[in-house]
Amino acid sequence: MAKTRMTTPKQSSSTSTAGTAFTEGLTHDAAVLDLLAAYKRRVAGVYRPLPAEDLAAIPQGPLLVSRKLDGELWFVVKQAGVARLVNPRGRTLSGAHPILARAAALPDGVVLAGELHSTPADRRERVGDVASCLAGGQVDRLHFTAFDVVTATDGAEPARHYGERLAQLEHWLSADEPGSLRAVATEHLPDTAALRQHYQAVVGEGGAEGLVVRAATGVIYKVKPVIDLDAVVIGFTEKAAEPGHVRSLLLGLRHPDGRVQLLGSCGTVGTTADRRVLFDRLVPRRCPSSVRQASEGGGLYAFVAPHVVVAVRVTDLQAERSDGSVIVSAVLTHDGTGWSGLGLAPCPRLIHPVFDRIRDDKEAAGADVRFAQVDGWLASARDTRNTALTLPASRLVRRAVWTKAAKGQLAVRKLVVWKTNKEQVDPTFPAFVVHWTDYSAGRASPLDREVRVAPSEAEALRLADALVAEHIKKGWELADGSAGA
Repeated sequence: MAKTRMTTPKQSSSTSTAGTAFTEGLTHDAAVLDLLAAYKRRVAGVYRPLPAEDLAAIPQGPLLVSRKLDGELWFVVKQAGVARLVNPRGRTLSGAHPILARAAALPDGVVLAGELHSTPADRRERVGDVASCLAGGQVDRLHFTAFDVVTATDGAEPARHYGERLAQLEHWLSADEPGSLRAVATEHLPDTAALRQHYQAVVGEGGAEGLVVRAATGVIYKVKPVIDLDAVVIGFTEKAAEPGHVRSLLLGLRHPDGRVQLLGSCGTVGTTADRRVLFDRLVPRRCPSSVRQASEGGGLYAFVAPHVVVAVRVTDLQAERSDGSVIVSAVLTHDGTGWSGLGLAPCPRLIHPVFDRIRDDKEAAGADVRFAQVDGWLASARDTRNTALTLPASRLVRRAVWTKAAKGQLAVRKLVVWKTNKEQVDPTFPAFVVHWTDYSAGRASPLDREVRVAPSEAEALRLADALVAEHIKKGWELADGSAGA
């Protein structure tokens, strides 16, 4: 990799305590930003959340194990004799801090990945402490624990195998040396039996957040206790092959002002009896919604009034995508009649959610389903977490309705294509949506829907033409709209 130059704008803020200081800014060096973003994408792709009870899923063989630190991903970048801390979005910390004083001794061109974290005296570190330390001028409590080598000296590619990179890292930084910058303390364990004992000592008895386990296969496991959440059900889908049973749940959490934030969906919904009970509880509470949400299977969620509370268990919560952008979701309000959207705001994504049980002992209107349950995962979104983002209106591209009379009943097929205009605000939105509706009262399943997405108008219209060619045959008459543009 060619050498790159760090640039920091003149407009910067200073955060300091006695004898310790950071100067904050941004880097506009595209090569550095690309390097950090690529590393995050690559590493995020091999991490696997794993509940502690599933340690047997880890392949047998030698393991490299370290304590999971609850901090933020940052990088030490040493270039042209200057060391800085840089996060994946380009925020930089420079100046007279012990982390950077120690990093100045690193060879030029080195980039190290690690956790920027705090060191509270009375409890383990929390990710939200990093923001508090930077905002409150307590930067002397911040430490950096390096866990990987991104580039070696003069920007050279690091070793392929993690064991070799760890050895290089430990050559530069000791895991037990005093000071604010050190290498991650790593245990070499022979198998999962030893891992189980280590987990009990470090997490079960020691109170750590979890363990990072690197297997010989190259897979990295984040082993943590499961996270329990109580959420209000705001929508559901029905199993097509098993009518009268819930297929998936749409969940929300409540802000103190009464707004409800879309938390995500849960498709692992207990037993057949659980699915039936939920269906019977939710169907009478169906209500209109100006917001539409599609399930992973393509069907739309039926929205319900916020009354039913459920407990769900997740292996992790993810606040950022692999490119460093903050994950956002819809903020809704219910006026007693139906739902309407208020915009988007940061909200972590559920990783492997599993329905546990209905919580009749919990209230859907109060603190039992509070958003604060996940607030600790949003440190990186601290500047915008309480502000809903306004969504641009969609634009209709094509609409057509066909009808066909058969056996005294009228069947209807409808095509709608629209441009969302939202993909720049939230990358989870597609640029174009193609929606096909097929209604026939004489079928066992009267209403069928098909949803497809497309990155361009040309592709959306191609998908629309294919649907029309497949489903509009002899006997169908155009009742509204145009079969063309």
